[in-house]
Amino acid sequence: MAGAALTVAIVGAGNVGLALARMLVASGDYAVRAADCTEEAVARAAGHGIDARLVDASSSTRLGAFLEDADFAVAAVPDRIVPRVAMAARGAGCHYIDFSIPDSLVASLAEAPGRPVFLPGCGVSPGLADGLVASLAAEFEEPVDVELAVGAIPTRRTNRLGYSLIWNLDGLFAEYTSPCEAISDFALTELPPLSKLTAMTIDGTDYEAFCTAGMMGSMRPLAGGNVRSLICRTIRYPGHLDYMLLLLDDLRLRQRRDLLHTVLKSGLRETGSDMVLLHASARAAAGPDRQRQCTVRIDASPDYGNALAVGSAAHAASLLDQIRTAQVRDSAWRPNIFADVLDSRFAKGIIQIERAVLEPALKP
Repeated sequence: MAGAALTVAIVGAGNVGLALARMLVASGDYAVRAADCTEEAVARAAGHGIDARLVDASSSTRLGAFLEDADFAVAAVPDRIVPRVAMAARGAGCHYIDFSIPDSLVASLAEAPGRPVFLPGCGVSPGLADGLVASLAAEFEEPVDVELAVGAIPTRRTNRLGYSLIWNLDGLFAEYTSPCEAISDFALTELPPLSKLTAMTIDGTDYEAFCTAGMMGSMRPLAGGNVRSLICRTIRYPGHLDYMLLLLDDLRLRQRRDLLHTVLKSGLRETGSDMVLLHASARAAAGPDRQRQCTVRIDASPDYGNALAVGSAAHAASLLDQIRTAQVRDSAWRPNIFADVLDSRFAKGIIQIERAVLEPALKP
């Protein structure tokens, strides 16, 4: 399989899909085509030299025709469209990657034995965050308590919220208002949204982190392993939570999501400089002096776009390489997959490990 230029069909030419397409084309090892349902996205992709086509992904016939003869299918589309692309990829007999937490249909396709390889949730979170947590937990034979914090934020604070229009606001509201899954005593549980506030410092900069929904979905299987507890939080600049609670509760905009959307959309600006931070720690439950910590930083790229898109694209591109070279032969998770991603040609210079240390607990 290695040595030939393989065809990658990317469904969705938004930020993530376009970043991935440009990375793969620049590598010279892939023939890439991209599809989108909007003329604007198709024109933007074509402007970067991508073979871009106008395709309605809600049409199984047109989707199947687009994936015909492709070696890989990538779904860089909203969650509601992902199962359609996954089914079309299965029908076309090509390998498959997406960036979403798998629903029951996509999960069943991923669990089917043999080839083609089906890898859902290959972005930042889900994706890199899952690999970071699993790799840390795998370093312990005994039960561990794990904490994960992930944030896509501006590289510097420019307003009181410390936030900008980095991600879809509807998705942000869902994260801030829905129950948060966690693991406690080896079993799945739920925590209130915006709870478990904690302060943290990374590379001399202060942040805060609190529980939000949507991070645990693809990590549920860890509840059956050696992870005794797992709490997932979102990273923000200090004070962000207080201002959000002012908007949601004091001003009662929790019940007026349309008005809250208008306020934030008109008040916040898009940033040309953002970053993604991932920080995870695993502590042995029986011996708290055994602790492993790792912090990862992803910055925006002048060539490929914002940090969230670049990190997702680099992760997916590295997995495509691993499938192409037969390092990945099936959909099963491997303990060293996170390290392999970080060592890949696509991740170098984009996904940076800021700190990876073994810290003993401080003695009283």
